[in-house]
Amino acid sequence: MDFESPDQTKALQACVACRKQKRRCDKVLPSCGLCVRMSRPCDYSESNPSPNADDFAVMRQKIADLEARLEGRRADSGWYEPMRSVSKSPATNSSSNSGSGNESSSFVSAAFFLDAEVFSQAKLSIPRPSLTVPTDVMGALGTSIRDVHDVVDRYFANIHTWLPFVSKKRMELKLSNPALDLAADFSLLLLAMKLIIQAPAGGAHSVRSPLYALTKRYFALLEYSGFISLHTLQADILIAAYEIGHAIYPAAYLTTGHCARLGHALGLNDRTRAPQYSWKRASSWAEAEEVKRTWWATMLLDRYVNLGTWGHPLATDDPHRNDVLPADDDMWDEGEVTTSEPLYVSSPTNVRAAPFARTCQATHLLGRLIRLMNDRLLDSPLRFTEAIHLFRTLQALSKLLEDDVQRSPMRYVTALALCYGALLHLSDPFSCTDTNRGDHTVEETEMQTLAISGLKPTAADILQFSQLLMSSMPTSTAGISPLICDSLYVAASTYAWLAHESGLREMGEAYHALRRSLETINCRWTAAGYYIGLLDKAKETSYPDNPLL
Repeated sequence: MDFESPDQTKALQACVACRKQKRRCDKVLPSCGLCVRMSRPCDYSESNPSPNADDFAVMRQKIADLEARLEGRRADSGWYEPMRSVSKSPATNSSSNSGSGNESSSFVSAAFFLDAEVFSQAKLSIPRPSLTVPTDVMGALGTSIRDVHDVVDRYFANIHTWLPFVSKKRMELKLSNPALDLAADFSLLLLAMKLIIQAPAGGAHSVRSPLYALTKRYFALLEYSGFISLHTLQADILIAAYEIGHAIYPAAYLTTGHCARLGHALGLNDRTRAPQYSWKRASSWAEAEEVKRTWWATMLLDRYVNLGTWGHPLATDDPHRNDVLPADDDMWDEGEVTTSEPLYVSSPTNVRAAPFARTCQATHLLGRLIRLMNDRLLDSPLRFTEAIHLFRTLQALSKLLEDDVQRSPMRYVTALALCYGALLHLSDPFSCTDTNRGDHTVEETEMQTLAISGLKPTAADILQFSQLLMSSMPTSTAGISPLICDSLYVAASTYAWLAHESGLREMGEAYHALRRSLETINCRWTAAGYYIGLLDKAKETSYPDNPLL
């Protein structure tokens, strides 16, 4: 019997990634141990590829590290020391994580849900579970705090621009602590941050990566252990955003609903009256703002994930009339206290809303749209009156956002895309008497007129803003929001119908321009590729012989 020698299973030289980072490579084929641990492609080719955005980010981080060391700011902070996980029980280890709960904590947790009144009267408190961070999670986060800083820096440079709900200032303060220990929920948040900054390297199948599987397993472990906190909810939101951005269904729909349940358990939906599971009062304005933003992010994803199909109820209620919008994004990032605008106003205001506040306004209108589409109880005149009011409100907010997008496209584009997409979703069924469920009332005629007249201009607005976005986008698509894909898709679908009905070449050209925008985004978020596939299916079934498409 022949046996392979050990040398035959190894490459002749270190992989490209290890050579660039000057790390020791075990040369194992097909992927070295370090690349497997970091969930990245392993390349043993002879030539070194041109540096990409990630390479420059690493180089900038190295330069910052050297400057900091020269200035002595991190002389005693353990910057290169191995990271430590924290467990409240010295006897807890990774092999005992699955049984970390005890009878007492199980009773208290059950009491909260079985009878919240008795729970409150008895002044019971839910203990924080003891849980050691598993070695595979620690390995995925890196070997030192420098690796964590690299993940966090890339997250705030890209994801934070369109989904700013994790406090940048509080994260900086936490990571600057020389005695930093990685608690279980905090390490889960860092792992989810690393997951969402990853771009697909090998097509749609690559998004179900080992890092994605590890993050889902680790979240399940914390949930099994009864570990519910703001960090676990924030990690769940990032997992849901990753799944939405890469069209991982039904997981995206289910995870988004799970985020809502976690928020309800923490009392984020009503911070004054709702029972709060293992929750403490915010110790600072920045923390209270972070809690508010986390719940708004939950509502945003809950509404977005329901745009493609009517009939499913939302997992989160509409905001209360006394709720306020998030504060100015830049001031919050700096930790500076500032005012917040109310969601509902009775008179005009001169205060300019920040990007995420605009996104939250659009989120509220999306909720009204979905509830209107799902409604089967309203009388016909009331239903059409609500549709008319919603249509005009969406138009008004869109006009405000058009000026904002000119100033800062990447930060305001999500809000504008949500408004434009909502206008088309609203106009489509109300433009036809066969689908608007009307009784031939005056309100029905008025809404039908608005819907028909709004289809083409709204599609043209989406085309224009997509061209602005493509022209102003940096060389990398890392910071693009996946939540703009729906608006591009419904606009392309509208142009396909217009090209079929009119036979005009410019309608076909607009259709293909929007497809190209989706193709560009597909390099970052594979959901865009699925939308392109749906356009192809629609062409095959509805417009098979149209040369313009």
